[in-house]
Amino acid sequence: MSENKLKLPTLRKRPAKPETPDSVKVKKSNEGNPAWFLPVTLTFLVVGLIWIMVYYISQTLYPLGSGTPINLGAGNIIVGFGLMMVGFGFLTRWK
Repeated sequence: MSENKLKLPTLRKRPAKPETPDSVKVKKSNEGNPAWFLPVTLTFLVVGLIWIMVYYISQTLYPLGSGTPINLGAGNIIVGFGLMMVGFGFLTRWK
C-alpha cells in the first residue's frame, strides 16, 4: 500500500535577489516644489481666463481690442489661451 502513495513534486526555491549597490539605487527627491511655484501657476491660469472673459464681456473693445491703440482683434483669444497654456505647462512639473 505504501507503493500506491502519490509522490508530490518538490518545488525548487527561487534564488534570492542580489543586493543592488548604493551607487545603482535611485535616490528619490523629497524636496517638492519651491514656494513660488503654485502662486505663479495659478496666476497664469487665472489671468488667461480673465483675459478671455474681458474680451468677450467688453464686446471686443478690451483688453487689446478696438478700444485701445493696439488692436489684436481675435488675437486676444490666442493671448488668453497662451497664458493658460503656460500655466498648464507649469502644472506638468508639479511634484
